Amino acid sequence: MTKIAVMTDTSAGIDFVEAEQRHITLLPAPIMFGNRQYHEYQDLSTADYYRLMRLAKTKKVVPTAPQLSMKTIQAACDDLVKQGYTDVIVVGPSLGISGFVNTLAAFAESIDAIHVWPWDSRGILTVMGDQVRLAAELVNRGATVQGVFEQMTALRQTIHSIFVVDSIKPLLKTGEVNPSHGPGSTPLHAGKPILSFEPSGKMRYAGSTLRWRGARGDFLDDLADDLAATVPVKATILNADQPEATQRWLAAAQERFPTVKFDVALIGPSFGVHVGDGAMGMAWSQDFQSLIPSNEK
Repeated sequence: MTKIAVMTDTSAGIDFVEAEQRHITLLPAPIMFGNRQYHEYQDLSTADYYRLMRLAKTKKVVPTAPQLSMKTIQAACDDLVKQGYTDVIVVGPSLGISGFVNTLAAFAESIDAIHVWPWDSRGILTVMGDQVRLAAELVNRGATVQGVFEQMTALRQTIHSIFVVDSIKPLLKTGEVNPSHGPGSTPLHAGKPILSFEPSGKMRYAGSTLRWRGARGDFLDDLADDLAATVPVKATILNADQPEATQRWLAAAQERFPTVKFDVALIGPSFGVHVGDGAMGMAWSQDFQSLIPSNEK
């Protein structure tokens, strides 16, 4: 008899309390400050991360987010086998910013006791987390792996994530964005850089803005295009420990779209290493709840 588990890491923006409620196997993403390793949400809160990040600037220490080790994955899989699971869907951060899914796909061939199904979310934070939530809901309702993947594919095709950052330096250091190389590259302009995820999951430099308000207006214009469609949309305002700016963005979003519910979420350490402190963003997609068969909700 098939028994399916759903596994992800904390870069999905899911905490351990929610993971337990939804029966999700959640692994803490590793964060490195110099020679010291922390674990996201386990021994490093988001607030502590940004505090350490600001302190590290004076010491020129660049935090990084290495991939989850395959030893950690193996241990989690061994535990699932003991619980009687035959299959595990593992949702990873976008291949555009992490090679985890490819590493896992290669490693999975050596795991015999459980069938490992890697999944590239092509996103991060909320849009990744909602794919995990959808998978967990569908598995709980008895869906097959292929049935889950069909609905996750439908959801993934609707995801959008866009950010405005104080500086592109963290991304240049992590190597995830290089605006001076590659086809169709765009030269850097004055102002605050804007970064967006392409449908492929690659993060790209999408221009700049001189004012935060300008970026916010542009993001809401992009959201308006999707709100015009017939499917329900779930939108989230993301922030790197910026409570006051978040309230301004939330007020502006709710004023423009009074019928839309906007969630608020922090940019956790595992993505914070890429965008730095001070970043603001918006993410949206089809509401994952609408992809659960209505007669089973």
